Amino acid sequence: MYLHIGNEISIPLRKIIAIIDLETADPTGRLQELIELAERQQKVNVTAGKSDPKSCIITDDRLYLSSISALTLARRAEIKDRLQ
Repeated sequence: MYLHIGNEISIPLRKIIAIIDLETADPTGRLQELIELAERQQKVNVTAGKSDPKSCIITDDRLYLSSISALTLARRAEIKDRLQ
């Protein structure tokens, strides 16, 4: 099964490691370090378009920034209990 994360991008559920709410995450913490590292390695896909990203989806090979909230993505994937 796939999870639609916005901007016509879908990810296989089996590849998703975590869905993180960027609105509550520490903007100076380890997540920011991870995003910066992934950007340097050119492994970030921004699906937010012109909107600010609301969630970060970490997969086994990429990092995605989406304008769809983490809660909505978790509901779509039916993984609310695994939400980070």
